[in-house]
Amino acid sequence: MKKMIRSWLKSFEIMHVLNAKRHVKINKKLQRKLKDPTKYALEQYENYYKRKPNLTNPTRFSEFMLWQKLFFYKEEATTLTDKVESKKLINELIGSEITFPKTYAVFDNAEDIIFENLPQKCVIKCNHISGSVFLVEKLSKNKYLIKNLKYDSNKNIKFRTLQKVLNEMLKINHYYYNLEWNYKNIVPKILVEEYLDTKNLRDYKFYMNYDKLIAFHIASNRATDERNDFFDANLQPLDIWADVPPSDKVPSLPDNILQMIEIAKKIAKDYPVLRVDLYNINGKIYFSEATFYHLGGLLRFKSPKNFDELMGENMSIKAKDKK
Repeated sequence: MKKMIRSWLKSFEIMHVLNAKRHVKINKKLQRKLKDPTKYALEQYENYYKRKPNLTNPTRFSEFMLWQKLFFYKEEATTLTDKVESKKLINELIGSEITFPKTYAVFDNAEDIIFENLPQKCVIKCNHISGSVFLVEKLSKNKYLIKNLKYDSNKNIKFRTLQKVLNEMLKINHYYYNLEWNYKNIVPKILVEEYLDTKNLRDYKFYMNYDKLIAFHIASNRATDERNDFFDANLQPLDIWADVPPSDKVPSLPDNILQMIEIAKKIAKDYPVLRVDLYNINGKIYFSEATFYHLGGLLRFKSPKNFDELMGENMSIKAKDKK
């Protein structure tokens, strides 16, 4: 029986690495196949939404995101997307109004991470992709917990397996999935960061059109049964069921929600479309990340059916960016 258990655990570890290698293989294949980015982006949009986009005069949220993919470029967007470099940029832009999860270390190679040198509890992730975030917690001298926070699983993985997975992830260029050009030139790094250890951490996601708030949603219960609750620019709840359902009870807003909105406006002011993600822990505002293409530009929502149009009806593109 013990032999069977050891064999099963070994196969579980191997699957983590093989899955990472599979993603690398898919990513490399996409790189080889991409000949005409504009054609690819248009075909992807039409195949997904079953309609042609209006890029001359966008009216849907998805069309504004596609327009930004094809016709807008700002080099600073790469820095803003980079999970390592963005902290310095946001700090210069916002100052003392905002704080960040502490950066413990940055690595070019997971082999250089020494387990004994890690803090008691931390998260490890890559700076150049959207996806896996690993919690590492030392439970005792010879016992630890490592799990992927992006998946609803309590299965522990070995530190050596984590190193192999991270090094595979460094080979991926996130740009080639959905042509989010802000990812293309990020230099891949591994970030060891403070774990924000608080019950029911809420993620406030502000959908911005330059310095104009279109809507925002609160993501809660992400570790167990995620809920997304939407609000309009006037802080009124919206009856929206996106890719996950809303809460049974509308969550209360923090006292400094207006300050959070002003911070989002400052960060997004130069961009046609940007989602600014912030945390609020005991009244302290933390920067999470900036996302230029919500869900890569491929929206998922259950109701209302005109969610795309509702989000886009108050959006516009500045004349200076149309040139």
